[in-house]
Amino acid sequence: MGSCAEQETKKGILTLHENYGQIQDIISIADCNSPFGTYTTEVHSLSDGSCYFIQKFNEAEAPFRVRVDSIQQGYVVDENNSVIDTLSQEDVEMIRSHEIHKMSIDPNHFYSKLQFKSKVIHQEKDHELYTGEDRLGNPVRLFYKPDEKLISKIELRNPKDTTQTIELFYDGWVESKYGEMAKEIRIVQAEKDTFYFNFRFLEIRGENGSAKVI
Repeated sequence: MGSCAEQETKKGILTLHENYGQIQDIISIADCNSPFGTYTTEVHSLSDGSCYFIQKFNEAEAPFRVRVDSIQQGYVVDENNSVIDTLSQEDVEMIRSHEIHKMSIDPNHFYSKLQFKSKVIHQEKDHELYTGEDRLGNPVRLFYKPDEKLISKIELRNPKDTTQTIELFYDGWVESKYGEMAKEIRIVQAEKDTFYFNFRFLEIRGENGSAKVI
C-alpha cells in the first residue's frame, strides 16, 4: 500500500501512525444513512492500488458492483466479475472517495502536491491544514491533528459538479494493531446533504498478519 508515515512539507510534517505503512489490504462494510434512504457499502482497498466497491440499497435489489484497477480504470461488473460498463474518470474518483480508511492512512495514494498551509482551529482543537490536488486537478484540504497523528477531516470537490464541496468528517475511531482506524464517518455534500457511515465490519491485512478489527 505504501507508507505515508512521514511526509515532509514546506513548514510541517504530516506524521501518521508508523504501522500504517505495514497495511496491505483493507476490507470494510458500512451501514449508511442518507437523505435518499439506507444502504450498505462494501469496499476492498487492495495492495496493488485497485479497489472493489459494492453498494446495496435493499435485499430485493441487485447490488451495484464496481472494480477500479491500479491504473485508475473503472468498470461496472456483475457477480461473476464480468464487465457490464465502463466508468468515466469522474465516476472513478467518486468510487475512490469511498475508500474511507485508505484515504486517512495513505493520503498520498489519492492526492498530489500535499503541503502544509497553516495552523487552524477545527472543532475547538488545534489542527494543521494541508492542501493539495486530487487526480483530476481539483483542490483538496486535509485537517490533521498533530497531537493524535490523525486526519480528522478531508475537504474535496464533487468530481461530477466541482462547484459543490464534499466534507468528510472522521467522527469515531477504533483501535487495531496497525493503529487507529475509522469507525464512524460523516459526509456533507454541498453543505446540505449529510451521509452517515457506521462500519460494522473491518478487516486489515498487513505485514503482521490479518486482523478483524470490528
